Amino acid sequence: MKKKILKRSRGGSSALWALIGFISLLLSPTVIAPQTSTHVRFVVRGPDGTPLTLESKIPYSPKKTCGACHDYERITRGYHFQQGRTDGTGTIMVKDAYHPKHPWNLSSGLYGKHSPVSIDSSQLSKKVNRSFSEMDKSSFYFVQTCGICHPGGGWAEFDRKGNFYYDEALKKWGYEQSGDEPGIDGDYTSFSAGDEEYGASWDQSGVSEADCLLCHLKGYRWNERGAAIRGRFFRYGPSVGAGWAILKLSEEGSPDRVAKEIEIDYSKNEIADFENLHLQITKRPPDENCWFCHALYGEKKRGYDWRLQTDVHKAKGMDCVSCHPGNKGHDLAKGNSLPLTVRDDLDNTMNSCEDCHYKKKDRKAPRYRHPFSPKHMRRIACQTCHLPYRSLTTELVYDHTTGITQVYDTLKFPPLGGLRAEIWYPPLRDYQGKIIPVKPAIPIYWGDLDEETHTVKPIPLWKIRELKKPLPKDDDGDGIPEVNTFDEIKSFLTALRRKDRFGNPIAKTPVLIKGGFLYFLSKKGEVEKTPHDQAKSIDFSLNHNVRPGFLAVGARGCKDCHTKNSPFFLRKELIDPFDEKGKPIYVEAWERIGINKEKLGRLLLEQ
Repeated sequence: MKKKILKRSRGGSSALWALIGFISLLLSPTVIAPQTSTHVRFVVRGPDGTPLTLESKIPYSPKKTCGACHDYERITRGYHFQQGRTDGTGTIMVKDAYHPKHPWNLSSGLYGKHSPVSIDSSQLSKKVNRSFSEMDKSSFYFVQTCGICHPGGGWAEFDRKGNFYYDEALKKWGYEQSGDEPGIDGDYTSFSAGDEEYGASWDQSGVSEADCLLCHLKGYRWNERGAAIRGRFFRYGPSVGAGWAILKLSEEGSPDRVAKEIEIDYSKNEIADFENLHLQITKRPPDENCWFCHALYGEKKRGYDWRLQTDVHKAKGMDCVSCHPGNKGHDLAKGNSLPLTVRDDLDNTMNSCEDCHYKKKDRKAPRYRHPFSPKHMRRIACQTCHLPYRSLTTELVYDHTTGITQVYDTLKFPPLGGLRAEIWYPPLRDYQGKIIPVKPAIPIYWGDLDEETHTVKPIPLWKIRELKKPLPKDDDGDGIPEVNTFDEIKSFLTALRRKDRFGNPIAKTPVLIKGGFLYFLSKKGEVEKTPHDQAKSIDFSLNHNVRPGFLAVGARGCKDCHTKNSPFFLRKELIDPFDEKGKPIYVEAWERIGINKEKLGRLLLEQ
């Protein structure tokens, strides 16, 4: 019975209805008119401010070019550029004592905030350290890896004391101006991810200036810019992105190719025309420019894309900045995403669903008409019904236990009920009194327990990789070994009490964070577990891929939710990918939204 209901309410015919609906939407008039460039003519300049010519062979400087008219300093205080380094006033926030309770977090954003649901669980090294044992990734490492999407400026230009990493005009390092010791300084150390020779050659790479064309040039060459950044050609990034360069790349076949050599050529005009660049500047950033970075985050972390077929707003002609307009300081309007904390002062600065469709802040937005009780609107967020499912596979589990991160996606743990494996239904949460849809991410990692505060400091993965550890078995038969039995956990926890290669203890009180529990060794040396907040899933808000009313939950009446085998209240959510026998553990939606069994029984009555 359950499979039949699930198929009827979500499955086979929904794709046909979606196609019909979106064809009709596409035939409707759009709300965004095409724009033309009105930018004045300007001079392209080099790093010293000198005008460049078609024959010039040095990379251009966005700071000197665009900054000749625009307030570069104010613009780069925007959160896209700083990502936790400063607040909106430009005050440096990233610091070693930023978060007393979680001392491994050095800021509120990407630059300084540790995320256990990332491919390598990167931790920014503190500014001041006593030895390599305390360190993970340097600022140079962050620019070289995260700088692929980062627009430049902020921590890609300045160290944590506000100095240029390397001032090319003065030929001086930032640590020379502040009198710091570079060897164990998180901004200048040659040590990163366990590699003592990783290097931080700011004098050769140059700093990464804020690249205005990254957002304001249609057809920008993202992949080539990424190759330049990976190759440590930071100062060349803007010129490469504009198409004004010839690159010698690493061997084909790798998804992350690296530039080996770069030659500037301003005569190339397939993307940007050096002499008529002012005619190509777009005031309103094209969606594809936003999407190049946000696709990585949106698709992998939340399972959303931005296409006519998957979002009713996109189908009606709206673009990214329709909902996320920017101000003169280049701070784009924000919502309030659950796990993200950068610039919380700007939360909810964009219009909500209610603002446009109920409070009439957007006169063109259709008014909602719902036949059911108003209490549904008070208790259930709009997204919960208008984001009924996801059709894009997304990352679900980040297992760091072996030191080499293994990511499992939603295809590994398909929905129960016989639907297509790539289709999954957002788990539900009670947030500020409303039921909302989320995409959970499940981290599994080793840590060091502070028994006084009961917080767990994640252990850098380079230490796990170097650990002399037992080989776990493959208990679930997928060809990938996993740490899941008490014997395996005990062996790892015992090994983590040893010293690293620099002679310092890896962990005083080693623990495992997994599936809602903290695993530890008792005084008798046996594995025990206890619930722990850090072991809960990290939930990502869902707001995109909004379906029109006829595809929303409830469009077919009360039985979409209020039925004996309800796909709404009884949908499954993974909480642990493998128990001791290698089997996944699930809970049902009602268990996570504050409903007891008695109330559940009433809600499941046939209507």
